[in-house]
Amino acid sequence: MASLGQKLGHLMLHSANNLDHAVSFRTPATSRIQKLPAPQATWRYNNAGANGVSANSAQGVGTGRDFGYTGHTTFNNSLVSMTLTGYITSGTYYWSWALKNTTTGNFVPIVSKGGYYASSAKTRTVSTIQGNQTMNCVAPYQGSVHSYASQNWVTFDCSNESSGNNLELWVSASDQPGSTWYDNAGQTIYVKEVVQCYGMVTGMQYDHTYSNS
Repeated sequence: MASLGQKLGHLMLHSANNLDHAVSFRTPATSRIQKLPAPQATWRYNNAGANGVSANSAQGVGTGRDFGYTGHTTFNNSLVSMTLTGYITSGTYYWSWALKNTTTGNFVPIVSKGGYYASSAKTRTVSTIQGNQTMNCVAPYQGSVHSYASQNWVTFDCSNESSGNNLELWVSASDQPGSTWYDNAGQTIYVKEVVQCYGMVTGMQYDHTYSNS
């Protein structure tokens, strides 16, 4: 049995970069540093109108639903949570979505997500207190494919973004888990009721490595 000292040794009561509002800890099940985000809802923005974009790129397409990231300077919070309703017109493929930093060209890593964890269609390698780690950035669709369905809240880790960067909702035709993106100009993806919040947490971070241990 592990001693109390050994148990406490896995817990680090600090933020890795003083921007996270999170408790960092080491889990022996994955041998990785993980974080438990602390809820701190501070800002909400609803972009309600519906619009559609052609799924004509395997790299994803921008929806025009964007905002300037100010979490570091305005809210001292690097977590951005999003939800939306959306669907893809009838055709061959399913669909999935992500948050892209169009200033740098990088997709934003997912911290936590309701339901099953995100796919690996788009990943990003970031520097952590345990070295470089590759993190998933894609949220597969939930609910109906060909008619509007509400999507789970997804929390993104913006600690590696810079204040003033532009963040935009991107979508793509994909396989069902969202692990492969397709160019299918014959289909259109429609989104509406896009809601963004700083600091709202939608679950526990698994640091993109799931373990049953």
